[in-house]
Parts: sequence; structure tokens; C-alpha cells
Amino acid sequence: MPRPAGKTFAREVPGLSTLREKPRVGLGPHLRPEFFISELKGRTKEDVLEELVGCLAASGKTRAPEAVRAALRQREALGSTGIGKGIAVPHARSTVVSERVVIVARSRRGVDFDSVDGVPAHLCFLIVAPPLERDAIYLQLLARIVRGVRLARTRQRLLDAPDFEAVRSILLRASDDEPD
Repeated sequence: MPRPAGKTFAREVPGLSTLREKPRVGLGPHLRPEFFISELKGRTKEDVLEELVGCLAASGKTRAPEAVRAALRQREALGSTGIGKGIAVPHARSTVVSERVVIVARSRRGVDFDSVDGVPAHLCFLIVAPPLERDAIYLQLLARIVRGVRLARTRQRLLDAPDFEAVRSILLRASDDEPD
């Protein structure tokens, strides 16, 4: 049967067009001072995950930090989120998280995060979110962070930044995001 003029297949199948329309979201709304750790105390991957989840719990975004830690451990068991070049992006979805959160943390001495290149992680970005099936924003945040820290000079500027506002500004510029 021929299709009527002006109609596409995506418009005819309920819900299909919304799968293709990905909402564009920037890092800006997710970069908040309460989710910034200027210098990590942890010396191991497990210590750092504990510290990151502690920050999440202190904010009230989860009342079950052990469940979040378990989800992060489970994700790490699939393969390290130490992506190399001194970057780690631990991430997980969990029903015990009330909303999407990005925690930015630094370690000048570095933490062995089992990175693919063996380089200790100096910048850690924790991403947690509720388990929504069609949540393209979660993956967009991950992509924006990776894009933002791809250059060595940006990573060094993030480590040298004096405070949260400077870190936020550097990340927004480097990830092609618009400041709020």
C-alpha cells in the first residue's frame, strides 16, 4: 500500500519518532559545587568509589549508598571505567538514585583505576542516574565529558584550576557546551 504524501515511517509507528529525537542536554546543569571534590583522599579505586558515593549520599540524592557502590562495582567488573590518559568515568544506573548526577573529582597524585593505558587517574567523573530506558541524556553526558577532556592541555588546566567555578568553566568550554 503506498504511503500518503508527507508521511514517513517514523511518524506512522507510535513512539518511533521519539526514539530518534534525542534531547540535547549540556553539562552545565549537572555541574554543581556540591558535586565537586577538589582533591580525592582515596588511594585505591575502591577508596575513590567510596568517596564519590559518600558525596552522593551527603547530597541526599541516594539513601542507599551501598546499593550504588554495588552497582558501580558491578559495572567495573564488566571492564574498567579508567578510560586512559589519566581519566576515569565510573558510571551506573540504579533505582536508588533520585536523579542524574555528575560528580567531578581530582587527584593530583593519581589513583590506579586499572586504566587501559596503565596511567593513574587524576580526573574522575562519576555519573549516576535512575534506570530510564529511553534516557539518552545519560549517554550524552558521558560523551560530553570524554569530549571535554580529550586534550592534554585541558586535563592539565582542570588539575591546575583553583576552584569549582574555574573547573566548570573549563569543562563547559572544552565540551563545546554553552555556559548557563
